[in-house]
Amino acid sequence: MEEIRIGLIGFGGWPQQAYTPLLKELSGVRVAGVAANSEETLNLAHKTFGEGIVTTCDYRRLLEAGDVDALMIALPNALHVEVLLAAAKSNKHIFFEPPIATDPETAKHVLDALEQCSGIVQVDLELRYLPVLEAIHAQISGGILGLPRTAKIRLWCNWGYAGGQWFEEVQRQSVFHWLGHWYLDVLDVIFGEAATRAGVLGGHASNGTLMDHGWASLEYPGGLLGQFEFNLTLPQGTVIELDISCANGELWADLKTGKWKWRGEDGSWQQEYTPASKPVCGFEGMRESMNGFVVAVRTGQPSHAGLEVAGRVQQSAQVCVDAEFV
Repeated sequence: MEEIRIGLIGFGGWPQQAYTPLLKELSGVRVAGVAANSEETLNLAHKTFGEGIVTTCDYRRLLEAGDVDALMIALPNALHVEVLLAAAKSNKHIFFEPPIATDPETAKHVLDALEQCSGIVQVDLELRYLPVLEAIHAQISGGILGLPRTAKIRLWCNWGYAGGQWFEEVQRQSVFHWLGHWYLDVLDVIFGEAATRAGVLGGHASNGTLMDHGWASLEYPGGLLGQFEFNLTLPQGTVIELDISCANGELWADLKTGKWKWRGEDGSWQQEYTPASKPVCGFEGMRESMNGFVVAVRTGQPSHAGLEVAGRVQQSAQVCVDAEFV
């Protein structure tokens, strides 16, 4: 495929911040069309990508377009099911934001439909593509530290400190589907399994019915244990840290900076530094995630964040939701 022609379904704040600058820098990739609800947004799309692109308020036009090879979907969660089911039938390559759905039966239905799609399907779990996380996975796979036994991912941020434009939308959702997939996926990188059960404790500080601080403790096959700790109401900024204990050692990492360290049986810490590419667009790991999608489309090789991963993370999030509302 000489040129990959992209159709964007949704052109709100996230694709403007994260997709646009990266699509412009990727060689052999061109935005051919944009679907969005408002004329104002469609006019912005023309200014961003040129007057030659197709713009439409009906996303189905991009599904039917012969000059669109791949779809990148970034929509409110309530629209995910309808659009993913329609996109699956198009047999185009698909890049989409989680969650797949907010209930297990619908999620299975959508996953089954996506399995029938002949194109590459990748969920945008960008933290999975971080160089630091790949380095940690390689370190564990090397065998020096032994098999992982526990892992904890910590998210502290100010995303919900004073609410946001998303406030009304999240009143109908669990934090584990609205936000949790990206961080539960970090645990999936370590364990390679879906969680089988969870226990959840949390509170509500400034985001209505959305649990905005708390813990989810998860059990994985073989007695492995994970934890997702989150606090969305800290005004100081964003911290994303990972702690892993293994049979013969441990690791710690700052996923935002790429600084990490490990120690084995001798007890001495080894300092490492494996940062994400710069400049950061949207979030650390986005460039790597999008590059991964383009490589998968060009080569036909499965994505590192394909449907098997998407299904496991969806299940891990769901067991947390089930525990939250017990």
